[in-house]
Amino acid sequence: MSTAARIPSVRNTAEIRFGAWYDDRDLVLSFPDEWRIELCAPADGPDIGEAGVASAFANPIGTPRLRDLAAGRSRPCIVIDDLSRPTPGVRLVPTILAELRAAGIEDRDVLILAGVANHRPMTRPDLEKKLGAEVLDVCAVANHFSWDGCVPIGHTSFGSPVEINADFMKSDLKILVGSIIPHGAAGFSGGSKLLMPGISSLASAEAYHRGTCTRGRYAVTETDARLEADEAARMAGVDFLVNSIPNSRLGMAGLVTGDVVSAHRAGTEIARRVFASPTPPGADVCVLSVYPKDGEFLQYLTAFAPWQTAPEPILREGGTVVVALEGAEGLGSHWLFGPGMRLDFRRAPRIKRRDIIFFAPEIDRGSLQPEARAETILFKTWDETEAWLQAKHGDRASVSVFPCATIQLGAGRR
Repeated sequence: MSTAARIPSVRNTAEIRFGAWYDDRDLVLSFPDEWRIELCAPADGPDIGEAGVASAFANPIGTPRLRDLAAGRSRPCIVIDDLSRPTPGVRLVPTILAELRAAGIEDRDVLILAGVANHRPMTRPDLEKKLGAEVLDVCAVANHFSWDGCVPIGHTSFGSPVEINADFMKSDLKILVGSIIPHGAAGFSGGSKLLMPGISSLASAEAYHRGTCTRGRYAVTETDARLEADEAARMAGVDFLVNSIPNSRLGMAGLVTGDVVSAHRAGTEIARRVFASPTPPGADVCVLSVYPKDGEFLQYLTAFAPWQTAPEPILREGGTVVVALEGAEGLGSHWLFGPGMRLDFRRAPRIKRRDIIFFAPEIDRGSLQPEARAETILFKTWDETEAWLQAKHGDRASVSVFPCATIQLGAGRR
């Protein structure tokens, strides 16, 4: 994808990113001949390369270098997120291990904990994608389980209990590895969220989601949800943070290391620049790709980041939102928001005075909640989607296409 902000269409097509972690690719979408198409791509950024990775580890923010922090330690724990996040652990964890070896810690003494929060456990193929086979060969690797194996360490000032993975709390060097992307509750993901809810108990996660997460907002740096997670990370004694800022092709446009709070804040400033996207107002149709979180249907709301941050409405009343996701993992799993769980969200997606439809090749209607099956407009092919759009909007319409909307923030007109 070009780094240009607005790219004229050719023969009325536009490319979106599709299939993160599975069949990662550009997907060409076609539109009726007389429609006006505008591709609203993020500012983006080139990959920082290995030199950029080395520089970030050599220049941590707010802490000594990791190898210096690790001196005299013997039981490190590295927490890394799952495939619902674009963190390239295969590029980051080997550098962390090298830093630990420089402090005299052998690979076999390192525990890598999959910080899956309330998602499903990671399988061997998942872990190989995230970490690489070489790391799996030399380090102990385990999944976090939010329903067991956590220990209480207190309450935040917001009132949530802080119950954290026991193996993490037993370690004497605590490292979090994640990525910074837009988040509707915490402003941005990454940082301390990999601890709470990443490796917290189900009770902690539920209190967090029922409490501070209900008053969050995209791209606000210090929401209550962020501040509460930061408190929990301080209580748990997190020593070091490694956070990447993804570009549109799962590369790294930026990388920060160091203190769990100050390094994260520095990373959000990079993210604002990388994710900034034009948001022309008043289109008839808006295509939002859920990439790079398009593996599961449950993640579809994350594609509304540019919608939520645009200074003017990007879709007119009576218009149509097309949510595009591959859905390689189907509906997805979540022990709080999934079917039958405590915070289950059952009804079909709705937007006031606008239609929402789904282009999702791997999603079966039967996997949707019973209440949503009849009402959800779901297509498995783009030809069907295009035909539905033309039947509604006729031979002339305007379309704004956001090719990786989950990592895009509205920047107004350009």
